[in-house]
Amino acid sequence: MTERTTAEKATSINYRHFFLQLLEAAPWPVLVIDRTLTIRYYNRHVCSLLSVSGPLHKEKLDRLITSAAIIQLVRESIEGNRSQSAEFNEGPSGPCWKVSVTPLEHQKPPAGQERLTEYHYFAVAIEDLTELRRLERVRRDFVANISHELRTPLASVRLLAETLEDTIETDPEQAQVFVERIEKEVQYLTSLVSELLELSRIESGQLPMVIEPVEAQQLVREGMARLLPQAQRHRVKLRTEIRDGQVLVAADSKQIGRVLVNLIHNAIKFTPSGGEVVVGTFAEPDGRSQRFFVRDTGVGIRPEDLPRIFERFYKVDRSRSKFDQIGAGGGGSGLGLAIARHIVEAHGGRIFAESTVGKGSTFFFTLPVAHAERPTS
Repeated sequence: MTERTTAEKATSINYRHFFLQLLEAAPWPVLVIDRTLTIRYYNRHVCSLLSVSGPLHKEKLDRLITSAAIIQLVRESIEGNRSQSAEFNEGPSGPCWKVSVTPLEHQKPPAGQERLTEYHYFAVAIEDLTELRRLERVRRDFVANISHELRTPLASVRLLAETLEDTIETDPEQAQVFVERIEKEVQYLTSLVSELLELSRIESGQLPMVIEPVEAQQLVREGMARLLPQAQRHRVKLRTEIRDGQVLVAADSKQIGRVLVNLIHNAIKFTPSGGEVVVGTFAEPDGRSQRFFVRDTGVGIRPEDLPRIFERFYKVDRSRSKFDQIGAGGGGSGLGLAIARHIVEAHGGRIFAESTVGKGSTFFFTLPVAHAERPTS
């Protein structure tokens, strides 16, 4: 009898060890609770999802998960001794979880007896769908935005072509105006397609980068020189503010030049005549990175827009821009900042912005200095 008991105990320990290994191998958070919502087992993913530390054994599930809807689902499964699952989404920016509750047999029923009608343990699996749902929203927004961006200039071209057909013989001068507007719309479409292809190459890592030491102030001055005529044309003062000497950064000068041109162009675009745009650079406190900035005295960006300005096709209120009268593409494609973000991040840097409505905006990005070890991804 003693040997049999010992063997059964050893088998029980082996099964428990095997069960815990399976639980830990699950790719998402799983808890095992009893009928009183007391946690009996759980895997490491639970602590990460719920941002808790320390042992959770004998903790109550409804003290860790505050969602009344989730707890209600669990209680219904326990009361009905049945499996249930549902998706819970706490708003557009909140987490999205798929919660599945499954009754577990705590032991095999003896031979000749029926399966237990009342279960004592329940597995609660929580699949975090937050990122997946975010990507789905991005995909839907992308399709909607690209459709809008293509439809607007195409409709303009069609209307202009129809009008041109009616005026080409009766009013040659007006016809020439329509031809020029059609050319602008076609240029915008061409630019949009080029930027889409460029963004796709950058995101897929297919854009070749020639990283080499280059002077930070040289990048600033070259970007300034390219946009100086635009600033003068719109009566915006453009000046530099370089706080360090000849600091070398590890950069692809062509691609970082694109970033600076985009930021300076936007700054001029949203700064009224008589305003000022300052472009500069200074060392980060850690000495490993150099920060670049473009500061303007424009209309600023609303707080609700600021977190999204680096998204594809996201545009702030175009009525704020003095370029809105210049064709359908005057407001830009909404891809410039997204491309800038990917270029900077490909260099191991980061890009961000600060803004106050009515006072102006400052865009920052960092690059590793040439002598520092670049961060590994």
